[in-house]
Order: sequence, then C-alpha cells, then structure tokens
Amino acid sequence: MDIQNFLSQLGLSEKESQVYLSSLKYGSQTASTLALKTKLPRSTVNFVFADLLHKGFASKESKSNSTYYTATPPEDIRYNLDQKKASLRKLESDFNEILPYLEGLQTSGTPMPKVRYYEGLEGLYRTIDDCCDQDETVHFISSHNNMHPKIRDYIEKIYIPRSQKHKNKNVMIINEGQSADTYLQKAAGVYKEVHKVDPQKNLFKLTTAIHGNNTLFISYAPEDLSGLIIENELIADHMRTIFDIVKKGL
Repeated sequence: MDIQNFLSQLGLSEKESQVYLSSLKYGSQTASTLALKTKLPRSTVNFVFADLLHKGFASKESKSNSTYYTATPPEDIRYNLDQKKASLRKLESDFNEILPYLEGLQTSGTPMPKVRYYEGLEGLYRTIDDCCDQDETVHFISSHNNMHPKIRDYIEKIYIPRSQKHKNKNVMIINEGQSADTYLQKAAGVYKEVHKVDPQKNLFKLTTAIHGNNTLFISYAPEDLSGLIIENELIADHMRTIFDIVKKGL
C-alpha cells in the first residue's frame, strides 16, 4: 500500500508525512538533526512539527535546553482513526437534527446569494473545490509564486487529482517562476493550454478563475487569504473575453 497516500487520507501533507516517517525511523531528535536527515530547512521542520503536534502525530519534550520531537507510535494511529469515526458519527447526528430546519429555509423560497465571500484557509479550500467540482473547462489567470504552503498542499492533494479525471481540460495564463514550473509538472493532464508570462512585465497578484456562470477572484498570499465568487452569466462571459484578449497579446 502507498504509505504516503494513506497518511494523506489521515490529513497529513506531503512534508508532514515525510517528517513523520523520518521521525519514526530515527527516533526522538531535535529539529536540527531531522533537518539534516530530511534535507529540509530547520524552520520548515519546526513548522511541520507544530502541525503534527496539533494533529496528534508527534510529541515533544525539553532536554538539555533543546526541544526533542518524537513521532506518535504507529499503534496509536488506530486511536486517531477511532476519534475520526466518533467525530463523523457526531457530525452525522447533528446534521440529521438540523436537516428539517435547513429544508424549511429551502422551501421558504429564500434566494441563494449571487456573491459569496470567503476568508482564511478553510474558506479558500471551498473556492478550490468550486473550480474542480464540475467537469467543465476553467480559465485561470494566476501566479503560483506567492502561495500559502497549506493552500499549495490542498491544490496538489484535492484539485489536481479531481481535475485529472475530467474530460474537459483547463486553460491557464500563469506567471513564470520555479514554483509555477514545479506545479505544472505535478498538474500533468489538467490543462490543455498553458501560457506563461514574465512577472516583471505582467505581474498577477491574484488568481482569477472563470467557469460556467462563476467568476472567482482569489488571493492565496499568506498575508491575505481571501476570495470572492460572483455568480453571473454576463460577468463570466465578459471575463472569458478578457482572458482571450490577454492570451492573444502574449
């Protein structure tokens, strides 16, 4: 079985899985030692361990004025699975209780909003889902060179696998850069057209996505995690026209 894939289903990113497995192999170590073992920056190892601690996949202790991290024993992962099962059962129970109220709102004729605003990581995950839920062509104008690492992990773990299964492939105009090149390699089979632009001449600070009747304006930058979805056929058609004009001018 693919261990990395299994750990991703438990909620670990690629780097979190790498650090967890290395910690499991080498035992209790400082971040500096594991940085050497994994060839990751020490700051990244510290950042990853903070998330592993939060998710219950590691523990830490102070010894001789140093912090030592230890991977959670494999047998304890079953406890994490049992916790997830209990949480899902509780969520299902709560949903069954609130369902009649939600259905009552639906039958009251309350219109769905035409503009939706999102912020924070969880909010932006929803905008990413919006771009891959339907099998339809999505037009992107984007920069992948200034993106929160957790957003990048979500795109690689959720958006890419879903989009690769679609018959309708996407189109992208993207800023040149190492991060963009790495992303495009991982996103093989997602796009039918990719047009690169020099960020020194045309710097895109936001991601624009157009599909169906929806137009999204999203900031994936760590300092401003926010997004807007406008549901309007005229605006979506207008933005597709702008996309074509930009593409022809490259």
